Amino acid sequence: MARRPRHASDNRHRAPKRRSRVTVSSVLGELFLTLGVLLIGFIGWKFYLNDYFIGREEITNSAELSQQLEKQHATIAPADFDEDGVPVRAIPKEEATPYGIMYVPAWGEDFSRRIASGIDRDLTLDSAFVGTYLDSAPPGGKGNYTLAAHRNTYGGAFRDLDRLMLGDKVYLETVDGWYTYEFRSGEYVVPTAVDVLAGVPHHPDLPKNERVLTMITCNPSWSMEERIISYFTLVDFTPREDGPPAEIKYAYELREQSGGKDHGGNAD
Repeated sequence: MARRPRHASDNRHRAPKRRSRVTVSSVLGELFLTLGVLLIGFIGWKFYLNDYFIGREEITNSAELSQQLEKQHATIAPADFDEDGVPVRAIPKEEATPYGIMYVPAWGEDFSRRIASGIDRDLTLDSAFVGTYLDSAPPGGKGNYTLAAHRNTYGGAFRDLDRLMLGDKVYLETVDGWYTYEFRSGEYVVPTAVDVLAGVPHHPDLPKNERVLTMITCNPSWSMEERIISYFTLVDFTPREDGPPAEIKYAYELREQSGGKDHGGNAD
């Protein structure tokens, strides 16, 4: 038997399709999901992308400070030379006063960060400076020249401090020239191990015959439970008249090509 064709009128008698019921819990669920996505995005920007952009900005700031040091060299009184002929100039005593620039080729051929006096968190470290313990030895001087910086946030200057290898160089530019330090060893200590700041680290009673650089940051990442300590010794000094050491000349060449601005290199 042939089936009777369906007519449009038949559809009128069908029950309407039920719509999903909107509930308070479903609205809250979508709201929390959206907030979660926004929070993840904010954390990514705050703790990762922001570090990158601050690092790029510090390249520009370092270039400007380098130019200022070049001009100061023509007018400032010469530094005192010690018995080994190394120029030694006192660290500025006013907190957050920039006086030098750090270059670490192992962290990028154009990596540079400004060095300032003091380690006040708000004034110095949170301003993306590498801070200096005010009672430490001066750059190039006998004893313990001690620096500290953030590992994460505010540019994360010492993010890769645990990745240095024996023989890696750190170059410190001041008004007088460039001090070259070479990485020797590292260790992890608790925050109360303040004897790492001694003139001879861990041995405050020994005479200060060596020229040591100590760099300090927190460990592990995003924690203040421990401190990473890296030790260097002075191996060379290059007077400003001679120009920058060969290993960091590329950073200066990039600056010149970009007019002293961020050149989009690979500091991070």
